[in-house]
Amino acid sequence: MRFDTLPKVFFVPLLALTLLVCEATAQTIVQLPAAKDNTLYENATGSLSNGVGQHFFAGVTREEFRRRGLLFFNIAAAIPAAARIDSVKLTLHMSQTTAGEKRMTLHRVLKDWGEGTTDAAGQEGAGGPVTTGSTTWIHTFYDTTRWEFPGGDFAAAPSDSELVGGIGFYTWGPAAQLAADVQSWLDNAQSNSGWILLGDENAPSTAKRFASRENTVVAQRPVLTVAYTVTAGVEEPKIVPAFFALEQNYPNPFNPETIIRYTLSRPGWVELQVFSLTGQVMKTLVNGIVASGSQRAEWDGTDDSGRPVPSGVYIYRLKFAGGVEAKRMTLLR
Repeated sequence: MRFDTLPKVFFVPLLALTLLVCEATAQTIVQLPAAKDNTLYENATGSLSNGVGQHFFAGVTREEFRRRGLLFFNIAAAIPAAARIDSVKLTLHMSQTTAGEKRMTLHRVLKDWGEGTTDAAGQEGAGGPVTTGSTTWIHTFYDTTRWEFPGGDFAAAPSDSELVGGIGFYTWGPAAQLAADVQSWLDNAQSNSGWILLGDENAPSTAKRFASRENTVVAQRPVLTVAYTVTAGVEEPKIVPAFFALEQNYPNPFNPETIIRYTLSRPGWVELQVFSLTGQVMKTLVNGIVASGSQRAEWDGTDDSGRPVPSGVYIYRLKFAGGVEAKRMTLLR
């Protein structure tokens, strides 16, 4: 499905609309921003990436190098664990191509991968120098772990496909397999490695460019629309709280510094702290009003007094809009 104009749904980003279905069930529609994305640039040495660039790519370049786009959405952070997934749609904005209409497929990725910090120059089609923790054509996380197969490990059968032509918005889904993917990721968060977007790889000059989650045009960033049902007593439609996403730090393990990224659906008060396994506050990284969108904080392995903390496992916790999420990280000195 192609949208020549911006769909109305984009004017209420990141809000979950609860609709009255019956006295026992309530259906919720939630829009999730991508939590990470990147491009796999075909390269024998695994030296190219683009984790924080404005765009990602899929298809084949004029020079006959393949490009494959990776997308990850934090399902477990946005949807109740007991929910039943009813439908899923992925909307992307394609912003540049020399090719005509091409079928592009989404496949479930089978291994976790790192976004990294590479910001490719120019139009970004050639990628940029890889940084630690980034995914590449041969690495899941540069340069410690690898894909079993260069170009990414993913399900052979597509979860959905879409014909993509000129510049504009395109939507994959609703499709039964997309809903099944999200349901499986909700039931087992550790299995969620997102999707890979493949273009026409049978001819040169088929590559297409899409807006990434870092794109300066917020309305063009990837959006996953999920409708789900939970058993509940509902009296009237209402808006439920907007969600936030906390990512795994990178690099991890780390020494001496690591980066923690998170996404907010709206401005608000954020508390981001690092704890020892015994619950002692080691470092307060953020404690104040933060703008909406993608954010990052750095921890240099010191406590609030500026003293280096010992090697070990630490917990970082984000509190925002009444919600809390925490993850583990490992410091190796």
